[in-house]
Amino acid sequence: MSFGKAFKDYFFITIGSLITAVALVSFLIPNNVIAGGVSGLAIIFYRLFGWWVGIQMLAYNAVLFVLAFMLLGVGFGVKSIYSAVILSVFIDALQHINIPVFVASSVQDGGLLVAIYGGALAGIGMGMVLWRGASTGGTDIIAMILSKYLHLSTGIGLLLADTIITTMAIVVFGPLVAMYGIITIFTTSKTIDGILEGFGNTRTAFIITEKYEEVKSRILKDMERGVTLLNAVGGFTGKERPVLMVSLRRRELGMLRRIIKEEDPNIFMIVVNNAEVFGEGFKHLS
Repeated sequence: MSFGKAFKDYFFITIGSLITAVALVSFLIPNNVIAGGVSGLAIIFYRLFGWWVGIQMLAYNAVLFVLAFMLLGVGFGVKSIYSAVILSVFIDALQHINIPVFVASSVQDGGLLVAIYGGALAGIGMGMVLWRGASTGGTDIIAMILSKYLHLSTGIGLLLADTIITTMAIVVFGPLVAMYGIITIFTTSKTIDGILEGFGNTRTAFIITEKYEEVKSRILKDMERGVTLLNAVGGFTGKERPVLMVSLRRRELGMLRRIIKEEDPNIFMIVVNNAEVFGEGFKHLS
């Protein structure tokens, strides 16, 4: 790895870990919002015994990484260990320099906003870490161990681990906090997906029309977008007819609809969301 790429990776991992720590210290910890994972477990014991959250997370992750090396035979790499350590350091440092915190006592007092904004901020930070090929450790390691030795899917293993932590939160803090935690988990996961895959800014249209030559020419000329012709056969008619496939920005859908309306109002079109599009006119594969 070149020095420039290594520096960029560790820079974004550091910033992402800092953002995640801010989300925990400013939103989740003050409101006892348990969003699963080792952070949720650490918050529970912080409230029960006053143990520092960062040190707890570092200890839990150290055990999990050792288990990963021993039982799975693989590790998450130096970047992931760095991320887990720096996140723990940031959490304890921020808790003891009194950064602004947002405390809500009820839904009416902003409890729902705490869960949403805290989850979104944590998702941004964790998404940046994952984007650079690292991991903050946590219950995903437990899920992999359960998957290997109990033959459970990774998703089921992760659900079991987080369910145990959420159940502990219900016992300690009550059901309302657990509900906030579920909202936070959902918000965090969607934000991470957005960071890693984009927020659905592109679409792909599949167009079936008898006037495919006219529609193709208008897309190429007016929209300056490439078109791919897919060989297809009608299931009812048995006729061969190409399907036009075109990827475009969301804002360009209006122009495509206008072209279709002008050329063939009886057209059949399917529009799907894309996670990512690489190539000319879109992202560069790096």
